[in-house]
Amino acid sequence: MRYNRFFKFLIFITLTVLGIPYISVELIARAGGGGNGVGGHSGGGFSGGGNSYGDGAFGYDSYSSGSSNFDFNTFITVIIFFVIFYLAFRLFLFFQNASITTYSRMAGHEKKSFEKIDGCKEFLLTNPSFDLSAFLLKVRKAFIEVQTSWSEQDISHMRRFITDGVYQRFNTQFKMMELLQQTNPLSNIKIADIWVDKIEQDGLYDIIHVGIEASMDDKFQCELNHELDEEGLDDFVEFWSFIRKQGAQKKDIYDSRNCPNCGAPLPENIGEVCKCTHCNAMVNSGEFDWVLSEITQKDDYHSIDVFSEKLGNLEAKVYDMVSVYSDFSVQLVEDKASNAYMQIMTAKAMQDPSVMRRFVSDDVFQQLVPEFERNQNIFNRIFLNKVTLIGAQKKENKIILIFAIICSIQRVLLKSNRVELVDPEIMSHEEVIFLTRDAQAGSGKGTIYQHTCPACGGPVKNTLDIKCSYCGSLFNSTVNDWVVSALMNRTKFTDYYDANKGDFTAKIDPFELDKLYNVKDYAFNNLVIIVAADGAFNDEERTFMIQAAKRWGFKSDDIEPLFKMAASGRLSIRMPENQNKRNSIYKLMVKAASADEKITPQEQKILDWVKANYIDKKV
Repeated sequence: MRYNRFFKFLIFITLTVLGIPYISVELIARAGGGGNGVGGHSGGGFSGGGNSYGDGAFGYDSYSSGSSNFDFNTFITVIIFFVIFYLAFRLFLFFQNASITTYSRMAGHEKKSFEKIDGCKEFLLTNPSFDLSAFLLKVRKAFIEVQTSWSEQDISHMRRFITDGVYQRFNTQFKMMELLQQTNPLSNIKIADIWVDKIEQDGLYDIIHVGIEASMDDKFQCELNHELDEEGLDDFVEFWSFIRKQGAQKKDIYDSRNCPNCGAPLPENIGEVCKCTHCNAMVNSGEFDWVLSEITQKDDYHSIDVFSEKLGNLEAKVYDMVSVYSDFSVQLVEDKASNAYMQIMTAKAMQDPSVMRRFVSDDVFQQLVPEFERNQNIFNRIFLNKVTLIGAQKKENKIILIFAIICSIQRVLLKSNRVELVDPEIMSHEEVIFLTRDAQAGSGKGTIYQHTCPACGGPVKNTLDIKCSYCGSLFNSTVNDWVVSALMNRTKFTDYYDANKGDFTAKIDPFELDKLYNVKDYAFNNLVIIVAADGAFNDEERTFMIQAAKRWGFKSDDIEPLFKMAASGRLSIRMPENQNKRNSIYKLMVKAASADEKITPQEQKILDWVKANYIDKKV
């Protein structure tokens, strides 16, 4: 017995080095060698984690002393075949994963140990006392609080640890849901995994990007039209970005509802102005603790990898331009752009220009008001996918930063207390927004994005009056804050770019934006939406999608998860700017709809809408 145990110990070490789970070998040996079966383990069997596969070290003590009929030669033969099979399988996986595309990354993501992730070494040099476990507990707390806030349409649960831009994303959707009498309670929330994906330094701030894999029961109800009701189990992966100022005071804003600066109780409903009423400290500034600054869906998170090198060069040039701003961070100015954009969309849906007046220039206001007056649509869905800095200019002693916006929307009409769909599916909507600030601007005492006057810090309400009632200064002045100076679609921006190339200090060519997704990624995304349109995924459609995946280099394993994402509204129709590419994608969508030799009414409705908005209508 000691001889057998010694060799089994050597086999365990060898297999551990190879990465082959010893538990599998034990099962093989015991199935072929007699003695105790699987039920021979006592006290929990294989549970307990680590290498404790039984009660004793390496599971030996769980065998009875009567296991004399263990055939060691047979065992070794089985092991040899197992190792050969395993190595062949790993070799197959290596070649299978050699060409990774956008959607193959969506199905799975490489998770590294914390010490090996990008940016960790630099981060730990300046944060030697960083407690990873404590940080991940904050992430878990944030995730649960956000789901609670969404279910109850009550931002007070999470306001203290989210940025203003994240607040506005939720606030806009809640306003739409209130108008449409919608609820979306979430239940049975389960977090499968949380991991740190990468760490970045952004000016005076650190940003930690965290992956979260979770599932929940998702029940969407609309009292004005029950045809819009949806219910199901939602499995997903999202990436959450947390920001904190370097040298922060390191107070707790997650488990405490007191001001991290003075200790006074925070208001029950902090609302748009996340400020302590006793000492005026901005609780969510990143000065005290990690603050959630962005939630990104998996496909959007990975697609930006295409720009990583270009964005790095652009951001370096921008930092040289704005070195005078002590409070500058790309992440935070992107947060202001997302805040402004969502408030503009709110103003449009509610036909209320006062919502956006304080932070748009006079020219932008005059441009948008007539459009808002004609608008009849509100939003059944409106999610901001990505806000990305793509350019910078310096003109007339002003800094102009330019951002690409990708938003998923579904428009509806509200008629006679009844909701009617305008868009049969959620669609991807792209625009470009400009923010302008004086080149020598100082730090403001407030911010127009938190309803406070930048000049004096006084409170500001939604109003068409753009003068502060306390100090008389203009709210939409570029002296102390970033103001929206232009909003245009991609086509108009391309024209603007061509006419003003020489003025750009740093830039990304607008045609590069289409490289966020190549044509086959657009097509595959839209094909999945088509086959998910009627909620069924029959054999003919599955065969068609498997063939398409194989032809374009995607993994067939991607299809089922993407189908679930489409069915739960997590995928949106995407189209490139190039008209020829659009035509090709539309033809593929028709082919996918016809895969089972019939086009359902739901599929036809989507095809008709795509044709009207992307094929017949030249953008």
